[in-house]
Amino acid sequence: MNLRRHGFVALVSLFALLFLWAPLAMVSANAFNRNELLTGWDGATLQWFREAIGDAQIRDALRQTLIICMLCTALTLPLAISAVLWWRGAARRARRWFDVLVYLNVILPEVVFASAMFLLFVRLHVSTGLVAVVIGHSVWNTAFAILILQARLSALDPALEEAAADLGANTWQVFRRVTVPGLLPGVLVAALIVFTFSFDDVVTSFFLAGSQVNTLPLVLFGLIRFHVTPEINAIGALVMIFTASVTLVAYVVLSRVNKIRRGALPTGLA
Repeated sequence: MNLRRHGFVALVSLFALLFLWAPLAMVSANAFNRNELLTGWDGATLQWFREAIGDAQIRDALRQTLIICMLCTALTLPLAISAVLWWRGAARRARRWFDVLVYLNVILPEVVFASAMFLLFVRLHVSTGLVAVVIGHSVWNTAFAILILQARLSALDPALEEAAADLGANTWQVFRRVTVPGLLPGVLVAALIVFTFSFDDVVTSFFLAGSQVNTLPLVLFGLIRFHVTPEINAIGALVMIFTASVTLVAYVVLSRVNKIRRGALPTGLA
């Protein structure tokens, strides 16, 4: 009975993985397809990658997207870290209401949030564009960063900070030498999530970009509405390569940080 049950679970898991990865594999394969109409396989080529990289509109959209992602990450992390540190020391009722507000922001449909932000900016006479997009992305992603940092902060042992204080460390030293290193893995994960969510955001960008900002997802959305071309597949493949590279770098950095922390912990406490 156990073998049958485990076999069924394995089969369902395999089907789920195939369902998730089959479209990505198709996009990657068609990015090298010489057939422009994608009606069949006519051999491999790098032509579509050259055309995608050489397209001035796509290069400009990528530049604007990266600027928005970096500004959003730089603005979101301090807000999330400050909120989580306040949350840890707040009263129980305040923490409960704070959690409710954070979860409401997570489960709220993004189209409702984006339209509300647009109406707010109109009421405040704030023009759409780069600043509006960065603010919108930051507000939307702060809740996700808070959840990640809350989980990391809850896993930290308060005895470490108490031991540092007992050994003569002041509040700033405890924060710098104990709290920040403990939060660092969560901060790196939150930065990766925020950067990725901002990079592929379509809804908020659509409402707040106006005519001045044209991000890469908006360009792809505009192109795919008329016709799916091999150039779109090439852009998708390049984005997947970029995302996988960033994830790999983040994994390596987190592994090294955890190794350093484990090796340095006794010395730091001493």
